[in-house]
Amino acid sequence: MPSSEQREKNLPVAALRRRLNMTQEEFAHAIGVTVSTVNRWENGHITPSRLARRAMENLLNQLAEREIHSSDSDSGNNSASNGSNAAP
Repeated sequence: MPSSEQREKNLPVAALRRRLNMTQEEFAHAIGVTVSTVNRWENGHITPSRLARRAMENLLNQLAEREIHSSDSDSGNNSASNGSNAAP
């Protein structure tokens, strides 16, 4: 049985997966592991390998990039529409 310390270390895996709004199956597929592996990480039975952590980091970076581009698009659309409505 995993220790409470081990389970706490793996909470970020579940938090990241939820932040990405992914099921365990989707998350596993995205980083190239089995659903069982994701489940075992989240339950603290094993810890992610260095390669798996790197894959998760890449997913997080993709999320951040999408959010940045989404924010840029939103603010760009607002400023563009504001600029086009302004009198010369």
